Amino acid sequence: MTVTVRPTQSVYPEAKEVAAEADLLIKAYVQRLITGDADDLAALGAPWLTNKQKAAEEAIADFQGVVDMPVEATVSDPVTPDLTSVELRFADGKRQTMPLTRADGVWWLELGEGASVKP
Repeated sequence: MTVTVRPTQSVYPEAKEVAAEADLLIKAYVQRLITGDADDLAALGAPWLTNKQKAAEEAIADFQGVVDMPVEATVSDPVTPDLTSVELRFADGKRQTMPLTRADGVWWLELGEGASVKP
């Protein structure tokens, strides 16, 4: 598995910083898609969201077959200091946009349902 994480082209330095901070989370997400382990994938979702298990199972069903090929991840400019998204581009042409949220200095996947920011 090869996952290349980069920031979107931006005039703002935050995009580069966020891409570096979220690099491990993004690679862990792709790795869990490969293994098909919904429990481990759901654990990457923000703790305050609900239905993470169902969202993890759906992501695995949608993308498991393509993630053992190279994946390019582009992290967007943050919408606010604690909200951004990553676009994953798989080798077969599939794309997925995953929102990311940060709380207490930790980036999480917006995997499941609920408010984007920590209540």
